[in-house]
Amino acid sequence: MSITVPKGYQAAALAAGIKQSGKPDLTLIYSEAPASAAGVFTSNQFKAAPVMVSQKQIKSGLCRAIISNAGNANCGTGKQGMDDAWAMVKETAKVLGINQKHVLVTSTGSIHKYLPMKNIIPAIRTLALKLSRAGGRDVARAILTTDTRPKEIAIKVGGYTVAGIAKGSGMIHPNMAPSTGSGQATMLAFITTDAAVPRPLLQKMLKQAVENSFNMISVDQCQSTNDCVFALANGQSNIKLQNSKSQKKFYETLEKVCIYLAKEIARDGEGATQLIEVKVTGARNEKEARIAARAIACSDLLKCAVYGHDYNPGRIFAAVGSTSAKINQGRMKADMKFGKKETVVTCDLGVGKSTAVAWGCDLTEGYIRINAKYHT
Repeated sequence: MSITVPKGYQAAALAAGIKQSGKPDLTLIYSEAPASAAGVFTSNQFKAAPVMVSQKQIKSGLCRAIISNAGNANCGTGKQGMDDAWAMVKETAKVLGINQKHVLVTSTGSIHKYLPMKNIIPAIRTLALKLSRAGGRDVARAILTTDTRPKEIAIKVGGYTVAGIAKGSGMIHPNMAPSTGSGQATMLAFITTDAAVPRPLLQKMLKQAVENSFNMISVDQCQSTNDCVFALANGQSNIKLQNSKSQKKFYETLEKVCIYLAKEIARDGEGATQLIEVKVTGARNEKEARIAARAIACSDLLKCAVYGHDYNPGRIFAAVGSTSAKINQGRMKADMKFGKKETVVTCDLGVGKSTAVAWGCDLTEGYIRINAKYHT
């Protein structure tokens, strides 16, 4: 299950005194060979320092290391925050003996707090010494904030492996774009593969996979300042995507990894008891299907109805009707099917043949308790 299952990856985690809990909070993922690197980032205008640094770093097209901390978002921290993010990059490159351009950095946690760099810099040196193939699962746990459990997956197919880890529980309403495109917590996802994938193809595939996965979830309609997804492909399996068939298979695997992680984030929403899967059919086009699906998943009224197992399709109609998606009011149909841990919501807009799927979670008293006083 670990992110280090693909060949040529190592990882490590430790406690650097960033989280108030004292739990592990600093992580390092390392590729033994230069890896093609793709990334998508939050489109929130108020971006955290590590997001802006990694947007510049990803342009090199290669990555050897991802240094990440939890418990502090390093956002709203001005020039010092930028200096600190760059210091994390530079120290990581130094201790690993790699090109500084090949290091990405992320942070997650409370906004508007300075990082304890006096702890972080020596901890990075220790992390480099702790790197191992067994460290992936430790990283999956150390990146968490209000999450109740780690989120990780690895799929072996055709002689290569695609693996991923993610974190996220609150402040979840991603709208990520490539680095050239357009709170208190964050969603992060790191994906590794030992397939050989050229950077332009990897970026194209990651963008599409994110559109169909992370960009279709919502916990609380609050877009983070720190959201990002990175994909690394180091080619250590010696498997190349030489034709459209092999490229299609790789994309399907990548998308499966992303969808699994995205659903786990929604399922683990702060205070949640139910995953909500929304299936929209009969839309005029894919764009409108996506708009409708996400509107349903975001409806607080519907989320409360799911929590109470209150069959109320009217809340589905109201959510869709407030969007720009074309509907045929006379032909629209909606349904809710409750389960112990998952509710499926369906809605036919009655105007076309396009479909979309979105995911969310119910809204409970637990969400309020967690966010009334936030600590990591």
